[in-house]
Amino acid sequence: MTGAGGGLRPWGSLLLLILLPNFSASSTISNLTVQNQTSSSITLSWKVPEGSEPENYCVQWTGDGNATVSQNTTNTTITVKGLEAGTLYEFSVYAVKDGLNSSVHVNACTAPSEVTALQKRNQTDSSITLQWEAPADPQPQFYVYWVHWASRGHPQRKRGPQGHQDNQTGSTNRTHYTVGALVPGTWYCFNVWAESYGVRGYKQSLNASTAPDPANITSCVITSGGHEVILAWSCPQGGYEAFELEVKGQPGPQNSSSCGDAVKVSLLRAAQSSSATVTTVWDEMRAPSAAVACHVESGHAGVIAGAVVSVLLLLVLVGLLLFFLKRRRRKREKKPAPKDLEIRFPGDILAEDFAEHVWRNQRDSNYGFAEEYQQLALEDHGQSQTVASALENSAKNRYRNVLPYDWSRVPLQALLGQPGSEYINASFIPGLWSPREFIAAQGPLPQTVGDFWRMVWEQQSHTLVMLTNCVESGRVKCEHYWPLDAQPFTHGHLQVTLVGEEVAENWAVRNLKLCHVQQQKTLPVRQFHYMTWPDHGVPHSPDPLLAFWRMLRQWLDQTVGGGPPIVHCSAGVGRTGTLIALDVLLRQLECEGLVGPFGYVKKMRESRPLMVQTEAQYVFLHQCILQFLQQSATVRAQKGATYENLLMENGAATEA
Repeated sequence: MTGAGGGLRPWGSLLLLILLPNFSASSTISNLTVQNQTSSSITLSWKVPEGSEPENYCVQWTGDGNATVSQNTTNTTITVKGLEAGTLYEFSVYAVKDGLNSSVHVNACTAPSEVTALQKRNQTDSSITLQWEAPADPQPQFYVYWVHWASRGHPQRKRGPQGHQDNQTGSTNRTHYTVGALVPGTWYCFNVWAESYGVRGYKQSLNASTAPDPANITSCVITSGGHEVILAWSCPQGGYEAFELEVKGQPGPQNSSSCGDAVKVSLLRAAQSSSATVTTVWDEMRAPSAAVACHVESGHAGVIAGAVVSVLLLLVLVGLLLFFLKRRRRKREKKPAPKDLEIRFPGDILAEDFAEHVWRNQRDSNYGFAEEYQQLALEDHGQSQTVASALENSAKNRYRNVLPYDWSRVPLQALLGQPGSEYINASFIPGLWSPREFIAAQGPLPQTVGDFWRMVWEQQSHTLVMLTNCVESGRVKCEHYWPLDAQPFTHGHLQVTLVGEEVAENWAVRNLKLCHVQQQKTLPVRQFHYMTWPDHGVPHSPDPLLAFWRMLRQWLDQTVGGGPPIVHCSAGVGRTGTLIALDVLLRQLECEGLVGPFGYVKKMRESRPLMVQTEAQYVFLHQCILQFLQQSATVRAQKGATYENLLMENGAATEA
């Protein structure tokens, strides 16, 4: 058909109705409207002019290229066919009678063709990226693409998140789109269509699923003389079809419904130590859990014998440690604790009794630790959180269940005309020498990075300790609040510059400079970033964390002046509470020869809720202290042997 073509300039997205009566005609047709639009046709209708009926109607249309095509009809409706998709046309309808005519005009666009090759390009546990090809129409560069999605739930499992239904729409002018904030392990139905001048094309549909959520191993116990492992894990968020078990590098059976329950895994060879992982399977996708070290059950004779020998050996080492600790105290090599400060905590344990305490609590799958932690969880301090709960501050809290208490929160200097500007999700935490020895904070959000650096400046803190990664398991846990390179960040009057960075296997140390542009003052800041501590979990071994703590403690001891160190993870309670407790308790051990993990964790929770957030972290805290005792005893025994050898050598030389 002549007159069809593509490539008009955009004429707007609204229907434009222009009435241009020919004043030489006695009457004019009315109500010219567009009834229907497809990718190749447009249907028009109108009303007969008032007065006598015309002899016929002449319909003319002009597309791109200004070529005009006409068609006569005696009806008051017409379907113009053979048009090009996604193209804007100008229509004129003339009423003809006795050689006279009158006309009206209307602009209408054909619908775009369907998008093609719609597919899932990528997915995480909280997002899906779609891509497609633009229709082969004359003017796809002017198209807007719409994406609609709705949750289909979890057809392959019995359990799923309750009350969560995604039914939303987004738009883009590109041929790809990422849908975020989705539920892990969940099927979604996606519809994609093109739109031109407000006219929608036909939809293309696609079903796709998010990746599954990794499980969290809650217990791993070696039993039956090392030939079996009893493994338990919590149900992950979202859908799951099965779980793949791996113990000591050996693939175990695939299990379909045992999350929350214990499962026995037989080992080919007896083992006294092992590690385990549980992989969530969903729609041919896999999400492995963090590896967890298994411990030996103490209810079998062979295992008990080995445990008793180990404990006896440990007691010998601890005895040596106590000998040197007492000799050091007599010589007053360490400064005594101030008399006006009470550094003992309820339930303090002597160093020589600590190994037995840990061994006793580990029996029966950590039953003793579970009882202690349950007692901590039952503590209800009932303290007010009014400021943190205020409406203007709700967006500054990463998690709704982790809010600072009013009495212990870190206040900021209020900014003029900004309600809530004095609030940040951070709390003062007591330590060994001061009730405000640390600051525990949540990881900054995009909208609180400026507040975080204001807190650093106002507290004059020289030390930041970061115990999370910015993104973990595909989820944002903390905003990247420091510069990546020499280009500084600016937040209000504060400017942050990266001076230097050293990256090791498990941690990174960054030197930063915080400058107050208005006051022309600077504050040197060192960030200690531990990078291998999983969220809600524990490191695979105490050794790397103890090495990190020694480096951090050496820096804190030699840094004179300034405010308290600021420690944060994502929520600022789990990993943060564990590290602060480790620092305080190891220093208490060095000064007093005793340690009180339960009492100190309870004391921390009076200042900030949920400190040491999981039972696994509470157990790991004890394992770190025990490992510290073992390492210290070994080092001091070696020094003692060296000293005795020197005496013997000197005595032999004197006799000679």
